[in-house]
Amino acid sequence: MAFLDIDQLLRAHNIETSDKKLHHLSYKLVRYFKPGRVLELDTGKGINTLYLSAASKDAVCHCFDPEGKNVLLARNLHTTYNRHVEFIDEIDLSELYDGIFVYLNSFPVDMESLLSMSSDDTFWVIAGIKSGNGKRFWKAVVADERARITFDMKDIGVVVLKKSYHKASYLI
Repeated sequence: MAFLDIDQLLRAHNIETSDKKLHHLSYKLVRYFKPGRVLELDTGKGINTLYLSAASKDAVCHCFDPEGKNVLLARNLHTTYNRHVEFIDEIDLSELYDGIFVYLNSFPVDMESLLSMSSDDTFWVIAGIKSGNGKRFWKAVVADERARITFDMKDIGVVVLKKSYHKASYLI
């Protein structure tokens, strides 16, 4: 499936998306970093999963929905278009991922858990960084030396962990 086909697929399933900025950013980051393993925490309806999996034919996207309420809809979207998408029932903190996508508004997470699933080449995309706990979480991430490069894009944060990079934070 190509990038432009995703909107058509969503229309065919009568699914509206309000977060095109996140979806397009996710697609571009997966194209740039070429992760082999991606973890999406709180998959929701699976819309961003479409963008993640369409960006790379080689990446395996592991999707976790803590309540399982949207898994059927997400699975239905992905049966139409069979890429490397796996729906997981629990998170194994010892597994390493090259990209981790977190939606703080619906899935609170702590930095140590994210780090335990990360390698030197891992990048994070964190949505929901401007309100409540998300704001506090993002402030701690930006201050932490292990988060080498951070990009603050209003409600979305991007983190690059590569130790060889100099510490820098950007407001975009």
